[in-house]
Amino acid sequence: MTHLTLDKVSVHYDGQPAPAVERVSLDIAKGDFVVLVGRSGCGKTSLLNVAAGLVEPAGGLAMVDGRPINGPGSDRAVVFQNDALFPWLTARENVAFALRLRGVSADKRARRADELLSLVKLGDAGDKRIWELSGGMRQRVGLARALAAEPQFLLLDEPLGALDALTRERMQTTLLDLWAAAQVGVLMVTHGIEEALVLATRIVVLAPGPGHVVRTFETNFGRRYAAGEPIRAIKADPGFAAARAELTDSIFEGEAA
Repeated sequence: MTHLTLDKVSVHYDGQPAPAVERVSLDIAKGDFVVLVGRSGCGKTSLLNVAAGLVEPAGGLAMVDGRPINGPGSDRAVVFQNDALFPWLTARENVAFALRLRGVSADKRARRADELLSLVKLGDAGDKRIWELSGGMRQRVGLARALAAEPQFLLLDEPLGALDALTRERMQTTLLDLWAAAQVGVLMVTHGIEEALVLATRIVVLAPGPGHVVRTFETNFGRRYAAGEPIRAIKADPGFAAARAELTDSIFEGEAA
């Protein structure tokens, strides 16, 4: 099974007196949905950027199947909070962009783009310009574009953070549908406690000063949704409320009042 591994990774930015992250280890297998949570400054995005090949660690190793990560690669696709789509292209053309770079024929890339747009519930939006789409629709196009490269891992940096509450809740189930359908490994950063519980198979809690792991939770709420249980029933489960309280305590434990 394919694995994305961070082994005792430390991150130290120039001009900063202390490391942003110190000796953090993570392992994400294909089919995992790992979510990083924690207070501001705990190094969540730094770790995701190391996994993406955008930041070189000061210590430790980042690897895919034992091969060092030396930069961005087609085995890892990144989706940021801001969709970073090309506004002069249609939704279909945005999704097909990676396929165009690989030399895929126009007919084949249009068919594949339409398949992926249907997967994110935008099957009728292929001809729309980006400025015609809502924030949630644009983020779905961004997810479809990421999947067009057929990555083994999706790296998601607060992809739902800019959305309103109702759209964000709908997008959580869209993410779970994509994860189940594409069978990719996911590493995601979020500040949303309930969002982490809904999505993750494993939650890693980080604390600052410098960033380090304080606790790991194995969760199954996302798998329950993928198996067919309604999301409302999952959130109404007393076990969900108990997990939310426990996760909240873990994140804020030791914080000054």
